[in-house]
Amino acid sequence: MGKVEDALANFGLTQNETKVYLALLELGSTTTGALITRTGLHVPRVYDSLRGLIHKGLASFVMKNKKKYFEAANPEHFIEVLKDKEREMDEAVPELKKLRQIPELKFEAATIFKGKRGLRTVLDSILSELKGRKEGEYLDFGVSGNFRQIMPLYWDRWQEMKKKMKVHSRVIFDEKLRNTQLAKEYIGRYKFVPSEYFCPSDTMIYGDKLVIFAWTADPPTAVVIRDAPTAKGYKNIFEWMWSKANK
Repeated sequence: MGKVEDALANFGLTQNETKVYLALLELGSTTTGALITRTGLHVPRVYDSLRGLIHKGLASFVMKNKKKYFEAANPEHFIEVLKDKEREMDEAVPELKKLRQIPELKFEAATIFKGKRGLRTVLDSILSELKGRKEGEYLDFGVSGNFRQIMPLYWDRWQEMKKKMKVHSRVIFDEKLRNTQLAKEYIGRYKFVPSEYFCPSDTMIYGDKLVIFAWTADPPTAVVIRDAPTAKGYKNIFEWMWSKANK
């Protein structure tokens, strides 16, 4: 799927609802017959998708000559819904914190997180822990671009959050990423190493933690190791690589 389809899926639309919503945007006020033709979906699936979209506030209909004509809601509706959800979460977070038994997300000596949601938990925690700290920097080597490829929307958002939270970073990219859109949009300092040293995983070091992201695993997996000597050892490896890498 493309970025638009991914965004709608993340918003909670099914694949069929996405097809119908996009068709509504293209067709304007239209009947189910035109939607069936445009989407190639069977009649029951079009009706189910319309009901779902109407329930989500993303479609409406009017009666003309005893016939229903459906229309898509303005795409800006998504922004308003997200703002409402953000306001609701802002109000809920203080109460949730009261229920929490530990002040910060803590890891055992080695903890495994699987799937995109699991990786988001780890990545969100990295920014949360480093936010506003003078020494709030993470180091990252083995950057091949898989993060952006596998989680494109979240990668964009993570860069924005990193800038907003003033989290610093130094990363070592695969040479093949030079002059790419990823390098242009990346927030932080970076250098390059020859592609012959390519590694499909990221190794991040921050504080007393080491995080290895296995992007090519099924599902994508992150291993978080909390051990100050190990983190220090990998930091030394990073600093040596940084001194040898190309600008």
